Amino acid sequence: MSKFHRAAAGIDHLERLGEGASFFHRLHPACKSLVTLIYIGLVVSMPNTAVSALIPFALYPALVCAAAGVPVTAVLSRLPAALPFALAGGISNLILMKDAAFVLGGFEITRGMLSFCSIMIKTVLSVSAALLLIAVTPFSALAACLTAPRFLRPLGLQLTLTYRYIGGLLDEARDMWTAYSLRAPDSRAVRLSHFGSFLGQLLLRSFDRAQSVYYAMLCRGFTGVYHSSVRAGLNFADILYAAAACAAFVFLRMVNVSVLLGRIVAG
Repeated sequence: MSKFHRAAAGIDHLERLGEGASFFHRLHPACKSLVTLIYIGLVVSMPNTAVSALIPFALYPALVCAAAGVPVTAVLSRLPAALPFALAGGISNLILMKDAAFVLGGFEITRGMLSFCSIMIKTVLSVSAALLLIAVTPFSALAACLTAPRFLRPLGLQLTLTYRYIGGLLDEARDMWTAYSLRAPDSRAVRLSHFGSFLGQLLLRSFDRAQSVYYAMLCRGFTGVYHSSVRAGLNFADILYAAAACAAFVFLRMVNVSVLLGRIVAG
């Protein structure tokens, strides 16, 4: 299987996971989106040196994976794409922040080390929460929630159309790579001298493909709003879940549960 087929299969796999029937799958998409945004916001707002306080936040992704039947590999296999950006920020702090925070077992722990670990944990938790939201929610339901409010419609429409055009872009790139490979069978990648024209042709072909897709959507009555079978309002389970989850996140943000448990065990 080529890398283009693997990329398309990965996107399709996440969409198929969203068609489950667990408790998390049955929750309203707006409720799940709100909880995910609050979770990410509170995780990101943690101090840069609060490593132990971030660890209990991992319970939420673990609980969703277990209760919704989402394979852990479906999340872990997509995390490396976001790690290089976190590594760039973490390594810079590791170099610049050399003042000591504390000594552990005769080894000096600097604030840069704590900041590095904090950035990596925040990235893993935030990306995992976003991936799990997609894995337990059909994309059509997310698109309907994003485009329903008028003030969010331009942003939601841009995101949903970009997501839908990814498949077309991969198809065009696969066809062009196949044609290039047939003309240059000894090349494992596009030569640097051909890279500019390759990208230019890919851009033009993608524009044509996107225009055709847009015309097809207009012929099917598309008016800028995604219509789906999502129920109109929130029920008691949605409200209870959102309230309980947000309260738990706020508690974890205000109280360092790791230190609290350590004191209980030690005392």
